[in-house]
Amino acid sequence: MAYPPAPAPMQQPVPVKQGNGFGVTALVLGIIGLVFAVIPVVNVFTAIPLGVLALIFGIIGVVKAGSRGGKGKGTGGTGLVLGILAIGVAIAMNALVFNAVKDEADKIEQDTIQDCVDSGYGTEAECQQLWDDAEDFEVE
Repeated sequence: MAYPPAPAPMQQPVPVKQGNGFGVTALVLGIIGLVFAVIPVVNVFTAIPLGVLALIFGIIGVVKAGSRGGKGKGTGGTGLVLGILAIGVAIAMNALVFNAVKDEADKIEQDTIQDCVDSGYGTEAECQQLWDDAEDFEVE
């Protein structure tokens, strides 16, 4: 007894790609950039470049989402916002730290000049000149 031939396999529909790689990349870069943004000086070499890349990928992700019917628009937009935040926080942290260091250096200068005057080494102008000469001193 012969068996009937097996039915032909049905063609499976090709799954439609649902994600947005550019949006996910922007999101990841934005998160990492925001983490590094709070580390002064290091953030110039990490957070700012990562933030710029997050901006670029975020813009591409949002544009690509439009051609996919809105799929991945949230990740692209969030990556875009996080990239902007990473750059802004990095710049703000550097400004805060460098201003604090400058203020402390100015305070040390004023305290040193006042100690010079109090110790009787000279007038305030003479002590200021000693400070300026010490700043200009170069070791050869």
